[in-house]
Amino acid sequence: MKYSRFELLAMGVGVCAVVGSSFATVSGADMFPEIVGQALILLALWGGLHYGRKGAVVAFLICTSVYAIVVFSFMSSQLSIALEIFLLRTAVYGAVAFGAGELNAHLKYLFVKLENPDHVDGLTNLYNARYFSKLLNNKIIEFNASGQNFSLATLTISNALLAPLKKRVQNKLMKEIGNSVIRDNIRGVDEAARINDTRFMLLFPDTNLEDARVLTNRVSGKVRGYLDRHGMDTDREDTLETEVLEYPPNRDAIEKLALGLSETDSE
Repeated sequence: MKYSRFELLAMGVGVCAVVGSSFATVSGADMFPEIVGQALILLALWGGLHYGRKGAVVAFLICTSVYAIVVFSFMSSQLSIALEIFLLRTAVYGAVAFGAGELNAHLKYLFVKLENPDHVDGLTNLYNARYFSKLLNNKIIEFNASGQNFSLATLTISNALLAPLKKRVQNKLMKEIGNSVIRDNIRGVDEAARINDTRFMLLFPDTNLEDARVLTNRVSGKVRGYLDRHGMDTDREDTLETEVLEYPPNRDAIEKLALGLSETDSE
C-alpha cells in the first residue's frame, strides 16, 4: 500500500467517526460548537498525516485557536464549563495531530520498503537513487499535466572529512544524518533520498527556488551542527556543499539528473 492511499483511508475512517459521533452527541444550543469541535479533529488529523510533524504543530494551533473562539463565544455565560470543554478538546487535537505527524514520519518510507525493498536505501531507510529518479519523473509528468512546479536540492558531505574515520563510524554518521537529522527537518510533503555514500537529495513539491533555498539552508544547518557535535571540522567550505534547482527553470539539468539516477543506486 502506498502512503497516499493510507492517508486517504485514514481520513475516510476519521470522517466516518466524526460524522457518526456528531449525530450521536449534538443537540440544541450546543450543536454548533460541537459540530465545529468535531470537524476540527479532521483538520488536526489531515495536518499531521499530510504535512508531518511541522504540519501537526500548525494544525494543532489552528484547531485550538478556532475552537477557543467558538466555544467561549457560544458559552460565554458558562465560562467554567466552556473552559473544561476547551481543555478536553485541546488534548484531543494534540493527540490526533501529533500522533498523525509521527505516523507520517515513520510510515511513509516503511510502506515503500514493504512494497519493494529495492526502493529504499538499506542504511538510512530513505529512498535510494533509482526510486528517487522515479519520483522526479512523476513530478515532471505532473508539471506537464497541471503546471505544478517543484524544486530539488543536493547535499554533499565532503569525502575528505570522513576519510580518516573507520567505515563503521562513517556508516553510523550517515545513518543518523539520513534517518534522523534530514528526515526530522523536512516537511511531510517533501521527499528525501541517499544517492551514494555522502550525497543526499531532497524534493520539494510546489516550491519555488527561493523557498527551497530556505528549506535547504535549514537542513544543511542541522547537518553541519550534527557533524560539529561529532568532532568534524565544519569550518571548511567544502564540508557540506549544496545545490538547489527549480523545475521548470532548470528543466534540462533536472531531467539529466533524473536520467542519471535511474542508472545508479545507493550502496
